[in-house]
Amino acid sequence: MSENTLTTIQELETVFTTDENTVKAVDKVSFHLDKGRTVGVVGESGSGKSVTSLSLMRLIPNPPGRIVGGKLMYHSRTKGLVDLRQIPENEMREFRGNEIAMIFQEPMTSLNPVFTCGDQVMEALILHQKMTKAAARARTLELFKEVELPRPDNIIDAYPHQLSGGQKQRVMIAMAMSCNPRILIADEPTTALDVTVQATILNLMRKLRDTHDMGIIFITHDLGVIAEIADHVVVMYKGKVVEQGSVWDIFSNPQHPYTKGLLACRPPLDHRLKLLPTISDFMDENEAGEMVEIKRTVDETINELIITQEETAQRHKLLYAQEPLLTVKNLKTYFPIREGIFSKVVDHVKAVDDVSFDVYPGETLGLVGESGCGKTTLGRTILRLVEPTAGRIIYDGQDITEIKGNELRDMHRRIQIIFQDPYSSLNPRITIGSAIMEPMQVHGLHGDDQRRRQNVQELLERVNLDPGHYNRYPHEFSGGQRQRICIARALAVQPEFIICDESVSALDVSVQAQVLNLLNELRDEFGLTYIFISHDLSVVKFMSDRMVVMNDGKIEELGDADMIYQNPQTAYTKRLIAAIPRGDLKDIERSHKARNLS
Repeated sequence: MSENTLTTIQELETVFTTDENTVKAVDKVSFHLDKGRTVGVVGESGSGKSVTSLSLMRLIPNPPGRIVGGKLMYHSRTKGLVDLRQIPENEMREFRGNEIAMIFQEPMTSLNPVFTCGDQVMEALILHQKMTKAAARARTLELFKEVELPRPDNIIDAYPHQLSGGQKQRVMIAMAMSCNPRILIADEPTTALDVTVQATILNLMRKLRDTHDMGIIFITHDLGVIAEIADHVVVMYKGKVVEQGSVWDIFSNPQHPYTKGLLACRPPLDHRLKLLPTISDFMDENEAGEMVEIKRTVDETINELIITQEETAQRHKLLYAQEPLLTVKNLKTYFPIREGIFSKVVDHVKAVDDVSFDVYPGETLGLVGESGCGKTTLGRTILRLVEPTAGRIIYDGQDITEIKGNELRDMHRRIQIIFQDPYSSLNPRITIGSAIMEPMQVHGLHGDDQRRRQNVQELLERVNLDPGHYNRYPHEFSGGQRQRICIARALAVQPEFIICDESVSALDVSVQAQVLNLLNELRDEFGLTYIFISHDLSVVKFMSDRMVVMNDGKIEELGDADMIYQNPQTAYTKRLIAAIPRGDLKDIERSHKARNLS
């Protein structure tokens, strides 16, 4: 191990033992990390990425998990070269946070809601650096400035719920950086963030890495993000490293079919596809469970799926020759800001501010913008889950703002919504079959429960789930499977119109591709109309015929999705497009030249 190498993971094996069997979560994984470099660890959920990093930190819960093989060699500041597997727990505590720090995926669950943001960073400084409270507060303010938090004097005394997602993630980075670690492990730190916020967080992490000469292990399922930040890439699948190499080699000449599939799954920006490629287009498993390569390149697969401009023009000609199915006119949704002991209204948050547009039968209208722009409030106002302040919502000739009672319930059968988080959308105490059947019972569909059960099983099959799983509970399914269950539940009442609210934002790129393809198939099969809400412009562009760009409750741009991407009219839309991680070779070359690594 050279002086420049911070850690070398050698033949690491980590297992989890259940009552039924033993699962090898990490299977003979090896790679190393040097000072001033970033190793990107990429793969789908369940590939072993997070377990590898938790093994390095010795944070595997025992039972059920334990490290059973390999070495975790680390170059300590004070103790020289040590094997982290062999040292006692009290010594390991000195390394955690002090020399090896971690940023977790979801900052809201990582930050304690009952303590201020400042207190949580100060705690690490007092514990590890033996600082006084006054010195720790001063250092925390410095860290908040370093991670470019606005108004650090206010945020130090603010609670996590008072901050945006991007600000909370910066607090987590400040906490991780507080003891000037040699290694920073970032576990999916940008998954839930807008593309613009994600871009600033990635820039910040690059800057901190270069300033402090530390090493970063950056875990993600998104190869577009890896291209932005990594020097070396480790691709994991089912606990094994299937491929690793420089970021240039992995992107310019991927060798393994799984890597090819991951690269192809992201919605492309320069052309329109009938379907998104998935992992199964490049690899399959034989009866023995071994991977079998399907001999085809990414370009060959994509070329077969491209939709021509003529085909798009023909579809739009038919769509827009119809009467609109939904017309939103001058819609406003304001939330009062109250102050004082009498809760006097002093101002309003204008979440939706004078918005107008039409949606045509069979169309997908994309709704895109940063967090807080009003996308979700607009979707919920259309459904009357949030009451509008002013304006009209006309669906199939009927003004939704004027109906109530049974009429509104019948309208909710015709217009459904799929929410962002499938786990919180499903009752954990109800089987998935009962969850899908419930709306059929509420609306009196299909006569009796026997026929409803048959319908539920048909729906499960239609969304590519096993009908035999009818009596299973939500926790027994993966994120992608739970989202399919939510789609089946929305379809259960035979709707005409579905609002998809960030319905794929938390999914792996490969699972996301499968769900997006499914939504498009269902739209064509059942004649559905969609409003598709997302902060990811590349996903919205793939799904949408037309696109609405929202900012501060207002519409910035509305028009053909391809035209808005190719020729954005406002500075805001240009900024959104510029922030999309493309994962192309030009970007990689540019970032390497900037660091004199090419």
